[in-house]
Amino acid sequence: MTGTTTIGGPARPVAVVGRLVLDGVGNVSGISSAAFTGLTFGNPVRGTYEAHWDCSVTWNLQDDSGNYQHFAGTINTNGEEIRFRQTDPGGAEDGTMLRTMNGCSDFNLSGKFSLTISGATLDVDTAVESGRVSFTGLLIADGAGGLAFATRPGLPALPAGTYEIHGDCLGELKLELRLGSKTETTHFRGVLVENGRKVLAIETDPGTVVALRLVSR
Repeated sequence: MTGTTTIGGPARPVAVVGRLVLDGVGNVSGISSAAFTGLTFGNPVRGTYEAHWDCSVTWNLQDDSGNYQHFAGTINTNGEEIRFRQTDPGGAEDGTMLRTMNGCSDFNLSGKFSLTISGATLDVDTAVESGRVSFTGLLIADGAGGLAFATRPGLPALPAGTYEIHGDCLGELKLELRLGSKTETTHFRGVLVENGRKVLAIETDPGTVVALRLVSR
C-alpha cells in the first residue's frame, strides 16, 4: 500500500508491505512493515475479515501496540487480486493485495524483471519530505541470491546486489546500483507474489518512504 496519510499529524507519504493469511472462516493474521516517518516499523498483526456476495471485502488489523486499522476493497473475478484502501480517516488509498505461495525460497525469484522504484526521502527528525525518488531498469535474479542490473534491455547487466527469500515468501533485497559517479546501496523488504512473477517491497533505509516493484518480463 502506498499513498499519503494524515493519521497522526500532517499529510505525509506512507508505504506498507506485508503478508496476510486468511483462514476461510473470517480470521486473518500475518506481518506488516510500514515506512511512515522516515523509519520502518514491522509488527505482527491479526484481526477479522468479511467477504460479501458482491465481491467486496472488509477487514481490520490489530498490531502488537493494540491499535486497529480498517480496510475495504474489491476482489477481482478470479480471486487473485484485491484493490483496497484504508478506511480510517486520513488513511492511504492505493492498496493492492496479490496471492502468494504457501512456501518460497531463493529459487522462486529467478529471471528478468522490470524494476520500478518510486517514493520520497524525508528528514527523520521532522518527517518533512526532502526529495523525490524515481528509478527504472532491468533487474536479473539468478535463483540463488544474486542480482544483476541493466539500465535497459540489450545493455550488459552488471552485478547489483543480493537477495534472500524466506519460507513465508517475505524477503530482503540489497541493491548496489551505480548512479552517476557513485554506487549507492539500498535495502528493501518485500513479498514474492503471483508464483514468483512479481515482488512488492518497501525501502527500509532511514529517511525513505520508497516502494519497489518487480514484474517478470
